[in-house]
Amino acid sequence: MMNFMTFDSLQRVADDLRGIVGALEPGCIEGADASRLLGCFVEIERLAAAGKLLMARRVESSNAWRRSGHRSAAAHLAEATGTGLGTAIDALETARRLEALPATEEAVRAGKLSEVQAREITGAAILRPAAERELVEAAGEGSLNVLRLRCRRVRATAEDQNATYESIRRSRYLRHWTDTEGAVRLDARLTPDEGARILAAVKRVSARFAEQARKSGRLEPAAAHAADALAAIVGHCGADVMPSGTRAGVTMTGEPGRRVNRGTMPRGSDVPSDDRGTTTGGDGPRPGAGPQAVVHVRVDHEALVRGHLEAGEVCEIPGVGPIPVATARRLAEDAILHVLVTDGVNVRAVVNAGRSIPAPVRAALVERDQTCVVPGCDARDRLEIDHVVPFASGGPTSLDNLAMLCHWHHYLKTHQGYRLSRDGGTWWWSPPDPTAPGPVLGPGQGRRPDDG
Repeated sequence: MMNFMTFDSLQRVADDLRGIVGALEPGCIEGADASRLLGCFVEIERLAAAGKLLMARRVESSNAWRRSGHRSAAAHLAEATGTGLGTAIDALETARRLEALPATEEAVRAGKLSEVQAREITGAAILRPAAERELVEAAGEGSLNVLRLRCRRVRATAEDQNATYESIRRSRYLRHWTDTEGAVRLDARLTPDEGARILAAVKRVSARFAEQARKSGRLEPAAAHAADALAAIVGHCGADVMPSGTRAGVTMTGEPGRRVNRGTMPRGSDVPSDDRGTTTGGDGPRPGAGPQAVVHVRVDHEALVRGHLEAGEVCEIPGVGPIPVATARRLAEDAILHVLVTDGVNVRAVVNAGRSIPAPVRAALVERDQTCVVPGCDARDRLEIDHVVPFASGGPTSLDNLAMLCHWHHYLKTHQGYRLSRDGGTWWWSPPDPTAPGPVLGPGQGRRPDDG
């Protein structure tokens, strides 16, 4: 029997909220007040999403959707929320999983998780419940992309990765169509390693297009240069052979700070020579003789030797996601094999007296900071290396004093007085005015432990 008191209370809340939103004049609100109001609306949205998930679960289990004439609970939810059927199916799946995940449901009820965060966490924690609380905590410490990566890592250790990989391979496709303006559009589904090979080649060639555009004074988006790169690669590769110089190799990196025994690596992993030639001509850079595009594979040494992942280990392509250890081994058969730490050299102990960064330190830095380290920033492309304590102020060129920043945050730190600091594994980003009320948090929660 419906609790009419609860229904009436919610209806009053909805009526009050409707009146508040209807009377809002955003242009008359100070920026600081607008930020506080935004936070209130986000909290309300999360609580409303929690109620929606709980009631959607009950609508499904009670068969109320049948009595309303819908063909499924998802169809009922899609119509009620004005969303697509796929979105409704995802919401119902999340709602079902919450029953078996008390810590996640508690966080959802408290308004600590968005619906998207809850979907990511439940999809991973239902496979490995021991990781549930860790993932809930991670949602409050970093961005959605970081949470997604952690959830994918959990699933990688809980599922049969070889079966998942084979499922993706069987369902691979490349589709194309022409839109209303006559532009050709592409959509593809590829295994992670093949997708990474293509992306690496496109990224390498697009960098040359971007450099040429910059020298010519043309301001074009990175996506446009990527499109030019794909067209150039295809235009120069013939029927079935990638152009010399853009063949995608693989760089394998071990766990930072750990010595890796090359003798335990798969056979055929010696480092081949690298073609460094480049040619340009015509309307843009030609990929035909450019440097190799390299795919990085991050894999724990023990997992690589053992042949499968265990909890807490990773085997993934940064920026793409987890891959089976068997796939990493296969890639290493014809790879540019780069071990992060070899012959007992500890990258943390390598310090250069000059500004240039030694190769071992650069490799460790790229491995540690796979995105801009500023909390809430997920930028992965065109990251710039920054001395946390400026080199001119005596800051050493060592791993502990280096960080990867996107161009925007690098500019703010260098020219606008913003401050970057680190406390253990946590990065802090603070405004230039020391009397300001707190750190500039951006879209995150104010801190993000190093991911990896």
